[in-house]
Amino acid sequence: MYQFDCFGGGKLKPPYCLLFRDLITSLPLAIFWLIIPIYIRIIRKKEPKLRTPKWFWAHLTFQALLIVENATFGALDFNKFDHFLPFLRFAKAISYTSCCIWFCLLSKRLHEIHSSFCISFLVLTILKLVQILITFFESSFDLGDLTELTLLMAESTLLAISKRRETEKFILERPKSPEEKASFISRVFFSWLTYLIRIGAKRPLENEDLYPLNRKGNSEYLKKRWDEEWKNEREECSKTQKVPSIVWPFVRIHKKEIFCATIARALADTIHYLNPILLKQLIDYVSFHDQPLSFGIAIASLMFLSATTRSLLQNFQIGWMCRLSLYYQMVLNSAIMSKILRLSPTARNGRTAGEILNHSAVDTEIISQAVVYLQNMWSVPFQVTLAMIMLSITLGWAALAGVVIMLLFIPLNFFTSRFIKKSQIAQMKVKDERTKLSNEMLNGIKVVKLYAWEESFETKINELRAKEVKMLRNVCILSRIVDVANATSPFLVAIASFTCYVLFASDSTTSLTPSVAFVALTIFNQLRQPMRMVAMLINSFVQAKVSNIRLKEFMNAEEMRKNTQVALGNAVVFKNASLNWKGAQEPAVIKNLSATIKSGQLIAIVGGVGGGKSSILSAILDEMCLLEGKVKVGGSLAYVPQHSWIFNKSIRNNITFGELMGSQENYEQIVEACQLKSDFLQFQQGDETIVGENVSFFGYFRKTTVLH
Repeated sequence: MYQFDCFGGGKLKPPYCLLFRDLITSLPLAIFWLIIPIYIRIIRKKEPKLRTPKWFWAHLTFQALLIVENATFGALDFNKFDHFLPFLRFAKAISYTSCCIWFCLLSKRLHEIHSSFCISFLVLTILKLVQILITFFESSFDLGDLTELTLLMAESTLLAISKRRETEKFILERPKSPEEKASFISRVFFSWLTYLIRIGAKRPLENEDLYPLNRKGNSEYLKKRWDEEWKNEREECSKTQKVPSIVWPFVRIHKKEIFCATIARALADTIHYLNPILLKQLIDYVSFHDQPLSFGIAIASLMFLSATTRSLLQNFQIGWMCRLSLYYQMVLNSAIMSKILRLSPTARNGRTAGEILNHSAVDTEIISQAVVYLQNMWSVPFQVTLAMIMLSITLGWAALAGVVIMLLFIPLNFFTSRFIKKSQIAQMKVKDERTKLSNEMLNGIKVVKLYAWEESFETKINELRAKEVKMLRNVCILSRIVDVANATSPFLVAIASFTCYVLFASDSTTSLTPSVAFVALTIFNQLRQPMRMVAMLINSFVQAKVSNIRLKEFMNAEEMRKNTQVALGNAVVFKNASLNWKGAQEPAVIKNLSATIKSGQLIAIVGGVGGGKSSILSAILDEMCLLEGKVKVGGSLAYVPQHSWIFNKSIRNNITFGELMGSQENYEQIVEACQLKSDFLQFQQGDETIVGENVSFFGYFRKTTVLH
């Protein structure tokens, strides 16, 4: 009888080898019996009972056919073998029965197709496919296994295209994003985006076609979580006298996602370096022919599965890090806008408008881009270490020559990072100055035009821009030099390692065989990608470090203190109040002010220029530093600033704020209350006259347009 070389290398007769393989493919089914009691306990707590989900009967039909198929072929096998194969088929039929019970319980009560259910059938399909390939090439064709494989593939495909939850017709609140109800398989393969991609292939996408953000990607949710974690971070750092970090609050918010992405990247890198091992086994199999055909098929299948699995894991990790990058940028921008409103006068005077603008536009962008490559910070050294270990196993001590070449590049990368950091700090200072000058010129464009200062301002801005471009050019040239050096390092490592191996390490027993050469070349080729990323990572993380320092300093700047108290029975009360703009180190601007403003009173403050009229309003708004006395405010405040906001739209749109306010009747009441009808008569188009942001209105009309 024909002998089989099974996994352990021993010889087994065909039925016993088939029995061993069937036992392996049946292990996932045995898990169902262990899970059923746990899910029954969970299901009892789920109320109310929901309707039968879509595709339920189709799933149940395929699973019932699997039970019938195993029971039928188990009965037929009694006539062929006197071994345990028939009993194994009956055991698999019972296991598929447990699978049916579990599916019915989940579908009827939880109304969902669980991700573990999809994964189990996917694993079963892959194992059965490998078993059939080995059996087909080594012995004979088995109709029962082929039938079971067909049913498993049909059920796996149906599970993959089925939605995880089908309850949108029966619950009050529908999920806003398909991602929230997508199964694990759908998330890995991004199949929940198929509908959107299909629409985009037919016509250009519109705003109505896009899916709404899920709850955890909403800016309101992220800002709320950030405020909580930022408050905790400041409290903890105040105890240890450390500067609060803007990184750790975000890490704590998304620690689960970062952990999953890290595990996925570690598995992907490890699987990537299994290819040289499998390649060596395949070359040895082709060279010596001392293994059965099943061994070669298994090696080829493993190479395909490892490449596919690595691609899925890597794309999963990249997708999550890109999403976290957007979340981080969104949170930082919201935090910066909130911080601007809370800055104390001292902190605000120490910062230019250009610096604050660059915090929001440049620094957040740089940090968010660094988040995308965050996993590469440890992945690149990890991949290089794995490559060096595998080279030492393949080439022996000759691999030390390659290690020496790699060590020679460390000082180059170190000094490059220091130079880039210094250049980035200087460049950001010049950028702040250029942005400040540009804003000042645009805000005072009337004066610039009046005195014909365009050329002088243009010259000054171009000088700052030239300095900035020069710094950028130097950084880019140095980065490209380092990039070329790192890209050529695998080639130099290969030359040094092969030279030492041929001249010193090889002998009659360890010659440079095709197996050694191809495996080593594969490792060198895999080493190229991490080495090419070194220069990019250095540039990205050095810039991110500089931006992190700038943002951390800004986020920890002094804020306005809550000086005002609640005034009971009065609108505003000043009691011997002394205030200034910069704190105790400066003299008071308002001294010993005492006044009581009752609710309902109309008060006008009259005085000369620089007399402190606006300062009193700022004191009521809690924008000044209270040195002595008390300031009490009762109720809420409404404030119309001296610099009103006029949008580049019609007067009507400025009053109604883009038609967001009520009806025509409401609009007419506002116009009547502000006595604007006589002003409208001065324009040919009345309230449809277009005005700009820098329009010249006389003060009363400009303020009443905003006051509405």
